[in-house]
Amino acid sequence: MRVQKVELPSTGYGSKAAALTAYVQDNVEAQTARRRPGVLICPGGGYAFCSDLEAEPIALALVARGLQAFVLDYTVLDDAESTSLLPAPQVDLARALALVRSREDEWRVDEKDLGVLGFSAGAHLCASYAGVMRDEAFLARAGVCADTARPNWQVLCYPVVDLDAGWPPDPAYAARICDAGSPLRHAQDLVGPDTPRSFLWHTATDETVPVRNAYLYAEALAAHGVDHECHVFHAGRHGLSLATEQSARWDDCVSPHVAHWLDLMLEWLDDGGRA
Repeated sequence: MRVQKVELPSTGYGSKAAALTAYVQDNVEAQTARRRPGVLICPGGGYAFCSDLEAEPIALALVARGLQAFVLDYTVLDDAESTSLLPAPQVDLARALALVRSREDEWRVDEKDLGVLGFSAGAHLCASYAGVMRDEAFLARAGVCADTARPNWQVLCYPVVDLDAGWPPDPAYAARICDAGSPLRHAQDLVGPDTPRSFLWHTATDETVPVRNAYLYAEALAAHGVDHECHVFHAGRHGLSLATEQSARWDDCVSPHVAHWLDLMLEWLDDGGRA
């Protein structure tokens, strides 16, 4: 396996350099022409940082299941900035997707099977991006074209969907993330017939990001006839990642029941969830 880190161009917000880290499997001699599904991972972190527990552990778990994995360390809040953060991370995501597609041959990625997977705020990044990925003004700002920057599917893990649906609890913090009038504030309102096929999971007892967020997005997907699957586990705290010891920050981050989400998601992909 090769691990490569590529810095992305500046979005003009903040001093942090966004970067994409690729976890790429080389083909064995008997499978030289093999192309694998690709997944671009957006960790959570409340748009304040990118959580390492939702980065490499996820990438390695997916690589072990036959995917090529890419972790996006996207632009986050900067105290020195007076403007709202969004859409800087969405620009990062567009450029990262375009980068993966531009190196499909080198990284052995199936061009028809590239998805995004986000956690918490990273899931908001994915869901909101799905609503602007064909907007001409946005694409011009990112410097990419729609075909190269479109994911074939998306996975949203305990997602923030609506910035007025329980997270963040501080309106001032929400305003730093996104202007009150921005369409990116309510990702469920951006769902349309061209939204990528979607897999969502949440826990009913999440006290940080209420499960209502997942319901709002699932209802919007259903209303527009978008292929989707939504799992709500009866118990579990926020930020479970894999829900195994491999990604646990505290003892209550291990849940064998919730850990089934990864198998369920992969089964969904194999059962027609891929575009």
